[in-house]
Amino acid sequence: MSVREAMERSFNGSKIILRFKEELQAVGDGAGLLSGILGALGSDYSKFPICEKSWAKVRGKDRVYDDFIKEMFHFRDNSGIIKKTLLKQMGRSWKDTGGRLYDSHYKPTRTLEHNLEKRPQGIPRELWKWFIDYRNDPATKAKCKQNALNRKKQLYMHTGGSKSLARTREEEKKISEIEQLDESTRILSENDSLAQALGKEHPGRVRGIGHGPTPSQLFRPRSQPPVDRAQVEEAQRMLTELQAEVTTEKLKRKAIEDELAAEKTKRQAIESVLSYLVQQQCGELPPDILAQMNSLDGHSGK
Repeated sequence: MSVREAMERSFNGSKIILRFKEELQAVGDGAGLLSGILGALGSDYSKFPICEKSWAKVRGKDRVYDDFIKEMFHFRDNSGIIKKTLLKQMGRSWKDTGGRLYDSHYKPTRTLEHNLEKRPQGIPRELWKWFIDYRNDPATKAKCKQNALNRKKQLYMHTGGSKSLARTREEEKKISEIEQLDESTRILSENDSLAQALGKEHPGRVRGIGHGPTPSQLFRPRSQPPVDRAQVEEAQRMLTELQAEVTTEKLKRKAIEDELAAEKTKRQAIESVLSYLVQQQCGELPPDILAQMNSLDGHSGK
């Protein structure tokens, strides 16, 4: 299920089960969906106002958490730590999205009026003006510059995308267990250890290969020759002709069967008449038998 499908779906009481490690980090299939939904909610400024200086001052967080996260997912959070962690992740998305919107929709070379007209869809004019004024404030610019310098000083960067380190470690453990049970799963195939641990790959992609090769190219049997379009079209034409011949033969066989059935009916009627005549020693025929004889005469006239 994609994030969009999960956001649009009416669960009717059913929920996605979330598993957490001892460190209270989400793992398993539901963790990836959770991460995407938190990002989508945090970047939705119809739910969280853009005109706040920090996530701590944003209102409506508890309502969004209860209406979406708690309605979509099933998990226990007796201590409340998980809720704090998930709200923090939403806040990170809220902050990052604000920076991206400012960079993509605000241009210092434009007039204020022009920048207000080019505001992001869904954000009211007065709220966008507040946000522009806040981002252009010298104190805000100095803070953003310092944050950028701090990020450059980081020695190690997380390059796993939206996937947490806890999910990555669990997947690595699962892959190792599969390969220990069956060493053949280490060989690249449609059912290798990666496929078994991580599930079905997206169409047209192969994990660990990058862009370019597709599953049909990599996993096609070596003895299978490349597909010749002309041969495929010729085979399709022959198949169509054979299907037409079969249909014609079926119609001919049906006509013959109908003719045999009619002859059988005539024969049974004649036998019935002869039997009666013998019994009555050529007496007068009953009306029903006479009608059968007349019927036979009519058929023979055709």
